[in-house]
Amino acid sequence: MSKHIAVVGGGISGIGAAFALHCAGARVELIESGDALGGRCGPTMFGDRPVMLGGKNIGRRYTEFRGFVAAMGDHPFEPFGINTSRIVDGRVRGLSSDNRLNGLRRVLLEMGTPRDTAKLVRYAVRARRSDTGRFLGDEYFAGLAGTADRKPLSAHFGAKMLENLIRPMTIRMNGAEPDEMYLGTFGTNIGMLDTYDQLTRGLQPVLDAFAEKVDVRLRATVRGLVVRDGRVTGLRISDGEGPAREHRYDGVVLALPAHAAAALVDDDAPTLGKLLSEVRYFPSTVVLVEYDRPVFGREVRAIALDGGPCSNIGAYGVEDRHIARYTFSGRLARPVPTPERLDGWLDETEEMLRPHLELAGATRVRRLVRSWEAAYCGYVPFHGEFLARLDAELAAVPGLTLAGDYRRGASLEACFRSGLDAAHAQLGDRTGTAA
Repeated sequence: MSKHIAVVGGGISGIGAAFALHCAGARVELIESGDALGGRCGPTMFGDRPVMLGGKNIGRRYTEFRGFVAAMGDHPFEPFGINTSRIVDGRVRGLSSDNRLNGLRRVLLEMGTPRDTAKLVRYAVRARRSDTGRFLGDEYFAGLAGTADRKPLSAHFGAKMLENLIRPMTIRMNGAEPDEMYLGTFGTNIGMLDTYDQLTRGLQPVLDAFAEKVDVRLRATVRGLVVRDGRVTGLRISDGEGPAREHRYDGVVLALPAHAAAALVDDDAPTLGKLLSEVRYFPSTVVLVEYDRPVFGREVRAIALDGGPCSNIGAYGVEDRHIARYTFSGRLARPVPTPERLDGWLDETEEMLRPHLELAGATRVRRLVRSWEAAYCGYVPFHGEFLARLDAELAAVPGLTLAGDYRRGASLEACFRSGLDAAHAQLGDRTGTAA
């Protein structure tokens, strides 16, 4: 008889776990407390346009996630273009893995000193040499952490490189300042240097197709684990406001942010819960604004910003250049703003961008706001050691595996792969994904 496995959390990590278990022939129940799958990707409607308020850009090297999308049917992609741009000396400069090596170095030299450029190129080569370099736990970056993580990432680069390139990377992926991040996890940020596409019709059709293949239980809240003789054998689940009831499973995957997983394991595995609670998360607010005409050109459609609460602005898509997506994250965007404060931030950002975008005379037609108190995972220093301790504690709780943005990284691909790893562990294969 096939195993009956519960996956808690309907974000990308949970979807990855449920997909792998389903493909392996297991009976899967995907449990989500919200009204829909997708987690912090935030799929929703903006007028009659399907949109994603969280992560939406899909790198060409996102092989596992793209394989999942392909398995769900015909879901076309459209190119997004350069994904990392910056205003340098009054000009918008883009950085992409499409740059040939000499061109890449030239752009980097404009963004930092020759010493910093050489250092960054060295790390980029390491991150791209093997598939593991852009994920947490990579041997090379974990080795760097042994000495380098005694100081934050900001101590390893000069001010010019930090401002022009490092901060846009950490803010975009982690919602964190460089002095809140560490060199031992920097491979995940360098892995952002990719060419990106997005799903033409958004993520929702993919999620709908997936929900037809596995048992999805929405609006169900997991209250705790069921443990018998030291093994996780089920969950206590409540639907709506009703009392929690015990449900039996052969295994459980917690595919949740670390703090949410910690709350569920604290009673039965307090050391594991304490370890999970060390992982840091940072807030973010995303605002979609539709204008009455295009405000972006076709070439560069995303600009990282500095000196204010808005960390990034981008066109929603190649043909959606009248829809701007403003991301408010980083130290100056904390805490999550009130509506009145957000109005001021939006006005200030538009004024700052007028020399670079076609905002003069443009009128806002509508807007949509979404805030997360814990939007981005910022990991921990010495993250390789953290993962080793996490796995040691997890081995003492048979029947339980973990997936999430703190396991492989915060990108869509990293989260999806963490779900694959957790599924393989449930099936007795502790080797996880191929890389």
